[in-house]
Amino acid sequence: MKIFKYICYLSVVMLSACSKDFMELNPKDQLNSGNFWKSQTDGELALAGCYSQFQNNCYAQSTTDIWVIIMQQSWEEMTDNAYGSRDNGFRDLAIGNYNPNGGANRAIKTLYPVSYNAINSCNVFLENVDKLEGAVDQQLIKAWKGEVLFLRAYAYYHLGATYGDVPVRTAASTIENQFTAKSTQREVFEQCLTDLENAIGFLPAGGYEGHVKQAAALALKAKVLLYIGEDFAEAARAAKQVIDAGDYQLHPEYKEIFLDGTQEGNSEIIYSVKMAGVPGQSPGKKTSHQNVIARWGNLHPTQEFIDCFQCTDGLPIGESPLYQADKPTKDRDPRMAYIIREQWFDDVEIKPVFGFVFIKGISQQMFDDPQDIYNDGTDYVQIRYADVLLMYAEAMIEAGQYSDPTVLKAINEVRARAYKVDPSQTEDYPAVGNLSQNELRDIVRYERRVEFCLENSRYFDLKRWGIAEEVLNDFPGDPANSRTFEARHYKWPLPQTAIDRNPLLEQNPDYL
Repeated sequence: MKIFKYICYLSVVMLSACSKDFMELNPKDQLNSGNFWKSQTDGELALAGCYSQFQNNCYAQSTTDIWVIIMQQSWEEMTDNAYGSRDNGFRDLAIGNYNPNGGANRAIKTLYPVSYNAINSCNVFLENVDKLEGAVDQQLIKAWKGEVLFLRAYAYYHLGATYGDVPVRTAASTIENQFTAKSTQREVFEQCLTDLENAIGFLPAGGYEGHVKQAAALALKAKVLLYIGEDFAEAARAAKQVIDAGDYQLHPEYKEIFLDGTQEGNSEIIYSVKMAGVPGQSPGKKTSHQNVIARWGNLHPTQEFIDCFQCTDGLPIGESPLYQADKPTKDRDPRMAYIIREQWFDDVEIKPVFGFVFIKGISQQMFDDPQDIYNDGTDYVQIRYADVLLMYAEAMIEAGQYSDPTVLKAINEVRARAYKVDPSQTEDYPAVGNLSQNELRDIVRYERRVEFCLENSRYFDLKRWGIAEEVLNDFPGDPANSRTFEARHYKWPLPQTAIDRNPLLEQNPDYL
């Protein structure tokens, strides 16, 4: 049963539900401790409130205005995988206009309050959940704490990986403590790791059923450590714990991971933002990401992304004898057919310049009868087992352990799934063999690019690998915009509205 059946009651539960940004405004709502935090139902409602904060723009898509959409897939607009034929909230960043005074519906002004509202909801929960002792089983309270610590770490990871230096708050917002100075990016990530270590100790093992389990905290720990880029051995150990536990497997049908109806109980999904029961979803008209991508044509693949898919012999199209320019999809990595295809209907509002459109996460309903789809309950996948396998392989490669056979096993599992064969059937897919560290590094980076397109991975990968300037600055593949990425863009400016309302908050120095 999806935890979000409780969301209709959230306006009563959550401290920050009515605030645009708890870091900017005095809190308007306070829970009455005299009549709440008394029963298991109270705890479940508050927990659902913490989860629901991530249903918002940037993390997923839960706007009540169908024309204001900064959905998870829109992050791809800032990478070499996609271009925005309409502005999806990231265009100013893609062209190098990192304006702290930008419009209200921009990524810089949206991710910050969305993340801090989520953090504050988590802080409220953590400060009050122990009041339920005696009314709720102690093991369940521990599990709830682990879930909320994971969620808080997830929000801080995104803040640290985007803005860099931001305030760290571990107490619920009050009039007295509402102003907080910045911490360094390293301190933000250290808070993530502290929360995750505690969460790992609290969370039970097992598969994901709407409540995050221990695997989610371990996977996020690996992700944070890879972003910091120092303790690769520890990142590998965290990912290996998930692999060894055996609670998750690659789903045999890649495309089903991203379609409503085949996500519930999916063995690959470790954490997703569940969208059933989103406030305002029904009744009301909330557009689906399917409209934005397939009907409106807001986001299209670049030629560089189309060309990056290898041939079935594992070689790039410029080297493979299998490639045929007049049949560009023939004998290509099967994921190409799951992620992009040539435009299949004429009524898309903005036609793709390069002839291909994204189809990942597009339902059969849209293919059969292209029309606007509203109130779509498709979940937004955030962490899945393929990511764990490739993070493990990457961490081992960077730690100098690239000759360990488990590295090749992890890569080949992901690659073989795309071909729908067992990894042992090496003659049926381009299996990876013993190679040098640099060669394996390139393979993992290729796998991440094609495997996680539209999952908000590529942008953060390019930044943590330190190659965003090389790849994105003056990127020639965007037919709509001139791209710019400078050294200072590894950290965003803080929204000027937040600085104006917090006398202790200083702008990141590159934007003064």
